[in-house]
Amino acid sequence: MIGRRRAAVALGVALVLAGCTSARTASQGTASPQQGAKTRLEPPPPLVPRPFGRLSCHPAYSVRFCPGNGTTERVPSFDGVPLDADVTLPARGRGPFPLIVLLHGLAGSKHNFESHAVDGKLDNVTLAAQGWAVLTYTARGFGNSCGTPRSRAGTPGCARGWLHLADQRYEVRDTQYLAGLLVDEGLVRPTIAVAGESYGGGQALELAVLKNRVRLRDGRFVPWTSPRRHIPMAVGAAYAIWGWDDLASSLLPNGHLLEGRYTPPSADLRPPGVEKESWDNLLYDASALFYLSPPGRDPSADLTTWHAEIAAGEPYSGRVLASLRQLQEYHSPIGIPFDRGGPAPVVLQNGWTDTLFPVSEALHYAQAYERDRLSAPLLQIFDDVGHGWADNKPADIAWQTRVALGFIDDVMLRHRRPPTGVLALGTTCPASSPSHPLLSGPSLAALANSALTASVPGRHLVTSTSGSAAVAAALNPAYASSYCDALPATATPGEVVVPLRPASASALTLVGPLVIRAHLGVSGRFPELVGRLWDYNPATRRRQLVEAGVYRPSPDGGPMTFDLSPNLYVLQPRHLLELELVGSSSPWFRPSNGTFRLVLSRIEISLGLHR
Repeated sequence: MIGRRRAAVALGVALVLAGCTSARTASQGTASPQQGAKTRLEPPPPLVPRPFGRLSCHPAYSVRFCPGNGTTERVPSFDGVPLDADVTLPARGRGPFPLIVLLHGLAGSKHNFESHAVDGKLDNVTLAAQGWAVLTYTARGFGNSCGTPRSRAGTPGCARGWLHLADQRYEVRDTQYLAGLLVDEGLVRPTIAVAGESYGGGQALELAVLKNRVRLRDGRFVPWTSPRRHIPMAVGAAYAIWGWDDLASSLLPNGHLLEGRYTPPSADLRPPGVEKESWDNLLYDASALFYLSPPGRDPSADLTTWHAEIAAGEPYSGRVLASLRQLQEYHSPIGIPFDRGGPAPVVLQNGWTDTLFPVSEALHYAQAYERDRLSAPLLQIFDDVGHGWADNKPADIAWQTRVALGFIDDVMLRHRRPPTGVLALGTTCPASSPSHPLLSGPSLAALANSALTASVPGRHLVTSTSGSAAVAAALNPAYASSYCDALPATATPGEVVVPLRPASASALTLVGPLVIRAHLGVSGRFPELVGRLWDYNPATRRRQLVEAGVYRPSPDGGPMTFDLSPNLYVLQPRHLLELELVGSSSPWFRPSNGTFRLVLSRIEISLGLHR
């Protein structure tokens, strides 16, 4: 089992649990880096670069590689925790170079974005060959950054070097501090780029929202300056791959996050959501292979306690609610108030079939731009690339990398406004088929120029025991082999199946979330409702999942608006479209600790179409 979990983590999975709530509003009283900071003349870079005053550089792979040597050449961070870091430089020149920091996924290391060739991928050699200085380092608590017993032995700085879940006050500040040291040396410019995947993608987005600020351990924001020469610094552009906006809604979704309009952070917690059981278990187990804070030792990083309390399920204690609020405030971009000028220019990539950090995370982030009428450049890329079910087709990864690096080059090197809006590449099955169609527009909603709607008369019952156990097991997102695995059509007592589209001779392009509006009558304790949209092939009597989601009703019921996770998907001719509503889909979503009955009435359904 651990072997399979290691394999899943190798995809670049993000992180798990913890968590206080803070709405994204224009920051008040936060100084810009130019205020109160004296800019000193940068020293001339040394003829022979020696990053961090300790790394030796040598020609390699058409660039200069400056590796840290495991546990003997680590760089102490702002609080003394030693970090295992490498720097890659262009083959020639003294700098200062433009800097990009590449941030790895959960349980990864500095090597995840390191290569031996100029291959056009997002890696140190390709970027250094294009003129960038590249910083890759292992995040605190992993690998040689205090993550193993060997790396901690005889190292006082590792005593509290455990991981803090992409905390702005620790992991994110580590990135800011290391970049600042390179600026102080005159090796790189003070406006930097960042890119990361999964665990690193969340941090990349946090850095973009912080932009020119550092968050201190007491939660205050101060101007970001280099540590020694106090040169004002900022993130100039960011590429967040497979990242999140709100860890609370990612890992315990309650379905109250709407795709079509802004919803405040508090809506993600009221009521508390339904745990993504298999994902949370996998991510905790992967983290526990490295350096976790002993339970009860550090309230800001007590993963073991947080995981145990959330995994126990309902009723959630006050401690769980406090951890979820902390997860929003310190471990999520949503917890950082926007600077007056808005975030740094950002490319957000999330996958339609990513069951950990789905497209809804990017949409949630983008809605705050609309609320605040921000003009900061934002490009969203949605395709079949990400965690879990995602097929991660090489052609799709190469495409999105070209687009994202072009965006960063536009901002950082060409000094021109980059493209913005949404680029959407459709999900296709089998996995060997090229992804299509490719649509673009100012927003995801703008890609739909028509809609499929349905009204469902009568009253419909969903019980806590409904839902096929075999289908639920096959849909386990942490270990399922492929999104494209078709399943037999089954029905169980206490579930609702709604036909949405009869067989037709023409294909239909579905875009965006299926939206369910209804009135809910609730009886029993701790209800949850799982929605699944299916593409049913009458010829094979098998069905392909298109979209899914979970909704946590309030105990009193009432009006419900429930968006499934969006997709861009072509329904083939003569295929049927069906909505299935069940009371359980474990181990994807944790089964309720109670029993319940949900009565749905006045059901209205809508789904965007592109014609």
